[in-house]
Amino acid sequence: MIVSALVPFADGGFAKLVTLAVGWAPAGFLAWFAMNRAKRRQALHQQMLAAIGVAGDRGFDHAEEGTGIALNQAKRVVAVLADGSYREYRYEQVRQWSIREERAGAVVPAFGVASGVAAAGANARMARDALANTGLFLTVKDVDRPGWRVAMKDARTRERWMELLRQEINEGGVAA
Repeated sequence: MIVSALVPFADGGFAKLVTLAVGWAPAGFLAWFAMNRAKRRQALHQQMLAAIGVAGDRGFDHAEEGTGIALNQAKRVVAVLADGSYREYRYEQVRQWSIREERAGAVVPAFGVASGVAAAGANARMARDALANTGLFLTVKDVDRPGWRVAMKDARTRERWMELLRQEINEGGVAA
């Protein structure tokens, strides 16, 4: 079947080729798009690390879902990445930070296919909104971009970054 799908003039080959292209081309495009987006996000994170002089394997950087944060203890600088750009701030420019976790509720469908589809859509929207309200949130002294969100799904990672920021900014850089 696969061989005949690749030979357009075989018996039914053209129809099979069209079916193959129409059926698998969108899936291939979506896979390519996801990989390309992840590659661009990783490149931007590496660019941010290089700009502030942080080695990516020392534990003073975090990247997740196109967002990121990094600390340079020697320069006393924090860099934040979101929405395809990053900025760096001196410790004195960081006004506050907090962590939040929001969990989505659930809509239970009534009877019927239509209510099941509506409930699935509502559940997906609530999950997306809850994820957007979960992470590390920084407020900085910046008129153009005073608030930043760094995605952090893992509670231990959020707590670790809270402690890193406390030690670095509040206590004068004693994090190790």
